[in-house]
Amino acid sequence: MKGERLRRMIDLHAWLGMVSGLALFVAFFAGAINVFHHELHHWQEAYHGEPAAAPMGMDRLLEQVTDQYPDARKRLYLLPDAEDPGVMWFESAEDDWVTAHAKDFNTEGVREEVPRSALADFINELHFALGIPNPGWPINIGMTFMGLISVMYGVALFSGLLIHWPKIRKEFFALKHEGNMRRYWKNLHNVIGIISFPFHLIMSVTGAAMGMFTVVAVLLGALVFGPQLRGVISEETDVWPAVDSQGDTVTMPLMDDVLSAARHELPELTVDWLEIRGYGDAAGWIDVAGSVPGYLGHHAHVVLDPTLGPLRVIAPGQRSVNFASLSPVYSLHFGDYGGLLVKLLYFALGLLGSLLFVSGNILWCERRSDRTGPSRSSAFLLRLTLGVCAGVVIGIAFSFLASKLLPHTPLAGLVAVAERGLFALILVVLVAWSLRASPLRFSSQMLRIAPFCYLAIPLLHTGLEGGHAWLEADNRLVNLLLLAVAACLWVVRRQFRKRIRQAEPHPLWVGKVSADHPKHLTDTELENEAAVTD
Repeated sequence: MKGERLRRMIDLHAWLGMVSGLALFVAFFAGAINVFHHELHHWQEAYHGEPAAAPMGMDRLLEQVTDQYPDARKRLYLLPDAEDPGVMWFESAEDDWVTAHAKDFNTEGVREEVPRSALADFINELHFALGIPNPGWPINIGMTFMGLISVMYGVALFSGLLIHWPKIRKEFFALKHEGNMRRYWKNLHNVIGIISFPFHLIMSVTGAAMGMFTVVAVLLGALVFGPQLRGVISEETDVWPAVDSQGDTVTMPLMDDVLSAARHELPELTVDWLEIRGYGDAAGWIDVAGSVPGYLGHHAHVVLDPTLGPLRVIAPGQRSVNFASLSPVYSLHFGDYGGLLVKLLYFALGLLGSLLFVSGNILWCERRSDRTGPSRSSAFLLRLTLGVCAGVVIGIAFSFLASKLLPHTPLAGLVAVAERGLFALILVVLVAWSLRASPLRFSSQMLRIAPFCYLAIPLLHTGLEGGHAWLEADNRLVNLLLLAVAACLWVVRRQFRKRIRQAEPHPLWVGKVSADHPKHLTDTELENEAAVTD
């Protein structure tokens, strides 16, 4: 590659990486945890000991919910847990989804006011929309923004591949500091990028496809196809048309019979949830959704009418072109196609991806300061990167702590608010602090605190709920993952301290920087700053 073209590729890679780096750090760190979204839903539920009486079954739960909340009849989801089935429905008065479990009802059938954590949903929102609330517009602002970020991310990956391809073998074995911290981070950044390039390519393509789908559909509808496109999209993406009620009622079948009928149509189906449209309406239908193991696009649906007559089967080998293309996209993005081993691989690659974006932003700031001198803008971008990354990591840890602690206090009703509020507060405080503190001192203190935050979560869980924190499979898995995060942060801290002891830090890392010239530091000043890491 010619020198001028190579320089352009390096600049393109650096600018796109810097613009998208902070958003991608949030998405990857939250996404690594969100790989175990289903397990986290179980982990977040407070445990107060065994219930005095056995909870009601699926059929009684559906009757209770639909009698007490008539709006739930229009559309509800049933989670067929054998011990504690749950129902989720949209409550128009609250303008939100409401979840009830069988153990939320007492012997008289009245729902108890049980505080519910929303931690799993919050982590999911951080991953796909940076936690940006959706004001109810046709386009989800946060998700669309992440779709645009994914597009830039893909271009940065392509340009990075062109830059490093001629020397990929040499850089793969170049993880050493060679006299300064910048060289170490550069080599680490390159090695992580080379190892995980296929994973990042999958994330960029699938993230862009999901994030930009609504935008592309709206633009095509407005500029090319007209309003009829919306009907075509609904027809192709919905498992069955919306209920056209004629006012005729019907007795709903038993849910065990529904599951048996679905497995009769698709014997290998593993059921995850049931969607019921028009509960008690003769024109309604039931979608039994789940997976067929052994396929990349493993998602499957069996749609039944209230008399258990089959309406449609969507499964590997029985899909339209649309479903056949969408199912692998979701599977590849969420890593739910290969069991626990693939999920653990996605978890590890997600954490490595977070480190990739931090190191990329640091390299950009240092490289820019080497060209123009350590200016205020370079110092600001470095400090902002450190503040956002520390705020996200520690903020998520405090959301976990609030999720476990508050249900056992008089503030139990504020658990969902506290999970989001604590995250936002810590993020704002740490970003503000990072913009004023020495980057070296700030990083040292945050890396000292962060591992203990994640270590404290399983300890708190064990202290509050005893053996249930480890005897229940999903709880045990999530707690082990949190300990793994703590261990990874501890390793990063040790490497950070090692580099500071062995190599003089870049001027940007120490003290304040003037607008045009670096701050010249004495040996004593450098030793004082570096001593913080010890």
